[in-house]
Amino acid sequence: MVPAGPDHYRTLGVAPDATADEVRDAHRALARRHHPDLVTDPTERRRAERRMASVNAAWHVLGDPVRRAEYDESRRPPPPRPRPAPEPVHVSDAFQEVEVSPAAGCALRLGPIVLLAGVLLGILVVTALMTGGGDSPTGFDVGDCVLVEEYGMEVVPCTGAEPRIVARGVAGTSCPTGAVAVVLPTRTEQVCVRPPGG
Repeated sequence: MVPAGPDHYRTLGVAPDATADEVRDAHRALARRHHPDLVTDPTERRRAERRMASVNAAWHVLGDPVRRAEYDESRRPPPPRPRPAPEPVHVSDAFQEVEVSPAAGCALRLGPIVLLAGVLLGILVVTALMTGGGDSPTGFDVGDCVLVEEYGMEVVPCTGAEPRIVARGVAGTSCPTGAVAVVLPTRTEQVCVRPPGG
């Protein structure tokens, strides 16, 4: 099992098979290079203290033969456990011997998906037809008098001084001569309004 802690060999910059003298020499060289007393800047000094602490921790483990042996043992991966041989599984199936053409196999796999999609589409269409347009404006019929305002239009009683709806249809179609197209809030329908006296 490889320990989750720091790699002491990497910290000291030595190989795992380094001799005790090589480990000691590496520790001394790093201690001379990173000793906090050699740095005056407070930020650099804190960094040197942290580095020196990790160097000393590595020396504490690798400098003692017993601790080093325990550390090396903890780094070894566990031996692989033998796996039991898988037992062959023989499942009997009533349809095992049935030959199916590729086209039929595809239909058997995709058939339920296509059926589900068709049912959902049918539900969607039936729901749309039963509820009507929902936001389709009603009350704007041919012959109604309307009051056209900046932000909309409303049906009003006819007194002769109001514009009158003369046609209703799909947005973008042409209106009779003298009439103006007003697109309804659905944006798919329009009414043609003729000014009074027009």
